[in-house]
Parts: sequence; C-alpha cells; structure tokens
Amino acid sequence: MIIPPQDLLKLGYNEEQLDCSGIKLTLDEVYLPSSRGVIDLDNKTIPNYIRVREDENGFFFLKKGSYIVRYREYVKIPEDAIALAIPRSSLLRSGTTLFTAVWDPGYEGRGYGLLVVYNGHGIMIRRGAQIAQLVFIKMSEKSMKLYRGMYYKEK
Repeated sequence: MIIPPQDLLKLGYNEEQLDCSGIKLTLDEVYLPSSRGVIDLDNKTIPNYIRVREDENGFFFLKKGSYIVRYREYVKIPEDAIALAIPRSSLLRSGTTLFTAVWDPGYEGRGYGLLVVYNGHGIMIRRGAQIAQLVFIKMSEKSMKLYRGMYYKEK
C-alpha cells in the first residue's frame, strides 16, 4: 500500500514538501566521480567526487554523462515502510533519468542518486528544482532489520 501524502504530514513532513504521491526531492548538489569505486563481498569503497558548480543563476549545465546528485531534503523512512525515488517525467522528457536504490526502513538522512544525462545536448537544472518524488510503501508490519549502515543520518 502506498502511504498517501496526507499521512506523510503525520510523519513530520510539511505541506510544502508534499507531492501527489509522496514528497518532493529537489536537487542540492551535483558531483562527478573522480576515482574508481570498489564493491567487495564484505566491504565497499565509494569513489572520490568533484563538486560541480552551478552558474551565477543557480543552474547546473550537465553534459551527457553520469553524475552523483544529492537531494536537499532530510528524510526519515518509517520502520514499517520503504521508499522509492521516482524521476520526474520532465526529467525523462529531457533525455535524463535518475537511478536510486531502495530507501530502507529506519533510514534517515539526505540521500544521493545517480543522474544520467542521455541527451547529447545536455540539460540545465537549477539548484532547488524538483527532480524526483519519494513514494513511501507501507510494509505489512515493522521491519525486524532497520537500516543503520554507513549512510545513516548523512547530512
């Protein structure tokens, strides 16, 4: 069952954050990976990043390629729910998409996503523009395993 926006108000989100089916995720920062990542059987090494700067009007001009994006919103996923970030259709219509992982029960923090620009002409996105909608899905009961990994309470 999808948790409707009016129920998200009860979880501490405000009216301004709500969208039709969840909460708005807006663009805060953009990064380019500058080294190799490693995913091993029992550990991982996340690449170093170079921050992409916006222009004087607050726009990021992103050429074709992949970018790590950070959302502006600090979110809290209930212990009996998961969340999925779905890209805005305007992003897709601009030849760009957003890939994200499952937002686990108990996670809280400011998340990251992988923005991929397929459009050969690139895209301009202003800091603060909505790029995704975070949709909350209620589980049948509270999870026995809450997220407490390395990204817990990231700011």
